[in-house]
Amino acid sequence: MTEVRRRCVLYVSGFDPKGAAHYHALFKKEGGAHSQRHGWQLDVGPRKRLDQGNAAWRLEARVDGAAVSTDYEFLSWDDIVRAHWTRAMPLLWWQILSTTWLNWRSGALGRMYRLSWPPVLALTLPFFLVLLLLLGTPAAGLLLMSMAKGMGADWPMAGLLGVAAAGAVWIAGRWLEGRYSMYWMMRSYVFNALQAQDKTPELDRRLQAHAHTLVERVGSGRYDEVLLVGHSSGATMAAIVLAKALRLNAELSQQATSLSLLTLGQWLPALGSLPMASAFQSDLQLIASAKGLNWIDFSAPPDGCCFALQDPLLACGVSPTPGGVALKVLNPKFADMFDPGDYHKLKKDKFQLHFQYIKATDQTVAYDYFLTVAGPLTLAERYRHQASVVAYAALRGRWWRSGA
Repeated sequence: MTEVRRRCVLYVSGFDPKGAAHYHALFKKEGGAHSQRHGWQLDVGPRKRLDQGNAAWRLEARVDGAAVSTDYEFLSWDDIVRAHWTRAMPLLWWQILSTTWLNWRSGALGRMYRLSWPPVLALTLPFFLVLLLLLGTPAAGLLLMSMAKGMGADWPMAGLLGVAAAGAVWIAGRWLEGRYSMYWMMRSYVFNALQAQDKTPELDRRLQAHAHTLVERVGSGRYDEVLLVGHSSGATMAAIVLAKALRLNAELSQQATSLSLLTLGQWLPALGSLPMASAFQSDLQLIASAKGLNWIDFSAPPDGCCFALQDPLLACGVSPTPGGVALKVLNPKFADMFDPGDYHKLKKDKFQLHFQYIKATDQTVAYDYFLTVAGPLTLAERYRHQASVVAYAALRGRWWRSGA
């Protein structure tokens, strides 16, 4: 059994304009509640600022008599997200239309659909919502105005009814966007397209700096395990950081310090399915060949904002390398974490469901984020007895246009 007394966690958040302060508060709240419910001790220290906008806090855990100290570091890119967080609605609508068209004509949407239809539905609904707002709003107004005029209404009354119909469609469309956080996901989708086309040099520089941090933490000799964690779009960024680090030190995954990658609710095919994302596919090929590296990917079928239970390498067209990375694809089983009534409520809020990977649970299940990052076992040891999901097909799309 591989035990951990000192650990370093490097956490990469998703496409989120909120930074370290938010994630520190979230960890303190959820981690404290979770450890208390499940009978172990977790103390979360104050947040400290580091270089390059990063931040860190100390975790002190006691689990079944074992004391574990963890340096939990937040690898920032939230400032880059804020810089790309389009606020002008006409510009955002144009980005939604053009990005969806890019993914359609390149065949990326078809490839993603054949992997898992829920995230493709989540990506294409904003496209149709924009069409509804741009075309459906005036069409509804003109149609009702014409109908009212045909039934004998005078022009002022017909015009008033037309405006009311147009307003109702507009309000319904904006309500749908807010209810399902559609534009949040689309901003991430737009950013993926820019990244695939090498139009985000500031991101590349930031991830290179994070790679140097990873190499330093593994080589320092201070830790039993260095655990790189990526959630949502952050899983993509974590993979790139890892590949850059492997280029800096080809034997990084074969050091005395255990190096592991944990991805949660991964979104890798949103970038890896684009044919122009060859640099990212090369990054994944390098990770696939990394000896001594453990990678566990957790993704839940009810989470429509991820490619659930899809091998992140195969999903991006990268073949496994014999003797390379030890990759497992596992299901966190959200339904087993709560009573049926509470889980039913959670399922209705897709946004909160997507963050459940890093939040407290009511019931004890095999997947436990807080024990993973603060407990006495390495990532590989903690999930050693769980078999990887292979060729999960329940959510694969069954139809797409030929040639896609």
